[in-house]
Amino acid sequence: MKYLIGLIIPLILISCQDIPEKYKTPEGQKILEKYKKQYVKGLVLLDKKLQEKVPEGEKFLIISVRKPEQARPVAVLRVKNPIFPFKFKITGKHKINPEEFIEGELIITARLSKEPTAGFKNGDLFGITQAKAGEEDVKILINQVFEEKKE
Repeated sequence: MKYLIGLIIPLILISCQDIPEKYKTPEGQKILEKYKKQYVKGLVLLDKKLQEKVPEGEKFLIISVRKPEQARPVAVLRVKNPIFPFKFKITGKHKINPEEFIEGELIITARLSKEPTAGFKNGDLFGITQAKAGEEDVKILINQVFEEKKE
């Protein structure tokens, strides 16, 4: 118990401190605003027409956020056995690279798969939408089936 109190008191003191001087400048305020808006919140819906194509047994919902000019995601949320409609919130803690920001225009992909791994697999169900960082009412409709192109 003494150990726990010893941890809590310093945390309270630190959290009550004033904002560092560098963040009181106009440039510092812009950085703080970026941090505050590093999230996307919304709902993943499943098209009723694809209900019979939902994988049996264990399945994973992978929601990825990327910038339009990038192929790799900035952040990823992985959920085992989701129930639809599924409410989500992707924040800075879901970022792949801590140095990157979830900012500006974004492309959000929701994929339902038997596999928890990255990359689309044959038969995965998915949907894509666009949003802006800080949006709270994003809707992603899973309405497509991924099929590998045969050459």
